[in-house]
Amino acid sequence: MARGMEEKNPGAGMTLVELLVTIALVSVVVALVFQVTAGALDVWKSGRDRSALMAEATFAMERMVRSVRDTKWIFLPLDLSDPTDPLYPGQSYFPTSFLAVSAGVDNDGDGAVDEDPGDDISGDNLPGIGNFDDDGDGLIDEGTGKGYYNDDDEDDLVNEDVLDGVDNDGDGRIDEDPAKNFFGIRGKKGIDDDGDGVKDEDPCDPLLFYLNGSNLMERHDVLGVTTSETVLAEHVREFRVLRRRVNGQTLIDLHLLLDDGRETVELNTTALALMKMSL
Repeated sequence: MARGMEEKNPGAGMTLVELLVTIALVSVVVALVFQVTAGALDVWKSGRDRSALMAEATFAMERMVRSVRDTKWIFLPLDLSDPTDPLYPGQSYFPTSFLAVSAGVDNDGDGAVDEDPGDDISGDNLPGIGNFDDDGDGLIDEGTGKGYYNDDDEDDLVNEDVLDGVDNDGDGRIDEDPAKNFFGIRGKKGIDDDGDGVKDEDPCDPLLFYLNGSNLMERHDVLGVTTSETVLAEHVREFRVLRRRVNGQTLIDLHLLLDDGRETVELNTTALALMKMSL
């Protein structure tokens, strides 16, 4: 065999060039695998975060819808006569960032709920809902007139709008401040609505949903005392409530938007308030 034409040794290691090429190829493959894995992990995390946010929003929405459907009385938003009228009072009079309904508590233990409220519908001896800004004017429980605690809508007037579907006092709101004949015949005084011999023994205890910063809160009041207050949903950027009357029925439109800085979910629904009252 000619000199310089030596056979390669099959057991010899890779040359430096071959080693560098191999390392480069392995690095490219590892980088590609890492990129694909990181992308898949990001997608998984995004899906997990969105699912958690959606579950939170869905739970809050279902809780409010169920409360609207089951209640006998809606405190807020107030029933409006014609919110499309350009001369209608400003929206500051009609809060749209919270919902308040009666929780259906059987205060007198007779098996019925909300059947015999007095002049003070919520039974807390304060205007409107105690410790709450009912009319959205920045003041809480305002009122100076005689019997101001019987002022259910915080307008400093008492018992000015009976339950007849008419805006009796001309303030753009309907049936928002009836007297103690809440379920009785208009004009009669001291009516025992449920006929059990006791008057005004079962007020409509409020169940409230409202924003506290970015938290959607749920608050229960019984006989003027807050019995519980919990966070229903976090990361809430928008919460809107609209009350509508369509063909004699009360509809509550609910809008909820949650944003945790990574994911955003938005829910909109309409709940029908049955409000089976003995009028």
